[in-house]
Amino acid sequence: MVVAALWAGTATADPLMDFSMFNPPEVSQRKIAEPMVSWLIRSSPEAVCTQAQPKDGLARRPEGCVYWHLASARCTIVTTTHTSHSQLGHLFLHCLQGR
Repeated sequence: MVVAALWAGTATADPLMDFSMFNPPEVSQRKIAEPMVSWLIRSSPEAVCTQAQPKDGLARRPEGCVYWHLASARCTIVTTTHTSHSQLGHLFLHCLQGR
């Protein structure tokens, strides 16, 4: 009872920790079926993704982003040092879907 009385704050979910189940899109529904993926660690991921060329699109999430180039079937994930497997998975999914 004492612990409950001391904890009056609200719990918030960490946006980098999403463990919900999902199925990756079928190959026929992917913009890039089998991408070559690079992962960069930078202090300012959004600046890297915004300035990168060539690219056909980009997606942003907390602490990271991804940009892709369809003709070369390449995706580049850019994060800070503060990231998670969940974050990388979400960014990779954006790459596959090209959105």
